[in-house]
Amino acid sequence: MPLVSTLPAMKTELSTTEKTIRLVLSFLIGVLIWGAAIDAETFFIIETPELFFEHDETYALLGNYSHSINVRLSGTGLEILSHQVNSPLQTMEKTISTRDILSLPAILNIELKPSDISQHGAVTVLQVTPAQIPVIVDTIISRSLPVSVRFSDEIPARYRFVSVIPDCITVTGPSSIVLLMDSVKSEIFELNSGDVTASLAFSSDMVAYSDELVQIHFVEPIVPDSDLH
Repeated sequence: MPLVSTLPAMKTELSTTEKTIRLVLSFLIGVLIWGAAIDAETFFIIETPELFFEHDETYALLGNYSHSINVRLSGTGLEILSHQVNSPLQTMEKTISTRDILSLPAILNIELKPSDISQHGAVTVLQVTPAQIPVIVDTIISRSLPVSVRFSDEIPARYRFVSVIPDCITVTGPSSIVLLMDSVKSEIFELNSGDVTASLAFSSDMVAYSDELVQIHFVEPIVPDSDLH
């Protein structure tokens, strides 16, 4: 009669390296299964890149025309994932043509189309919203304007003996802004007879000055005392 062993089966203990390899293989298999599953479906996402307008340097856009827009994209799961990791939409540039403008300033309705966005991998650009954005285009001009000195006591400079160097500043900017300016004002400063270096106050962030500082010399007039003989 054969003998039957009653000893328990030996359990092999896995080494640390073998455990790591099994863990990595399980993860890779899981990723492949997940990737195959999501790649069989079409997904849609919306991204919000910043919109910037390009135009000729002799023209200006009035106001702040850096817009956030919505771009709707489609693709398989892996295409969308690759797009988001490697090349998400951050900016969109649109060129403004001024050749058909008869007079300035003028309001233009700029159309935004999916074809305006360059190809980003295998994803498809379905829609851009808004479809139109109005912009105001104006021509750039330069003009020489006198410097107007401002004192802290608000007494006009014409009532004091004042000299300014330079006494005129070249202002460059949109014509609709520059033509309304009659002078370039200095920053308000405290009274102190003698020579003062003063900054110029910018009336708009769309205009530029040929100088940002002026030298001012002023003397307080002395009024004779009527009691003196």
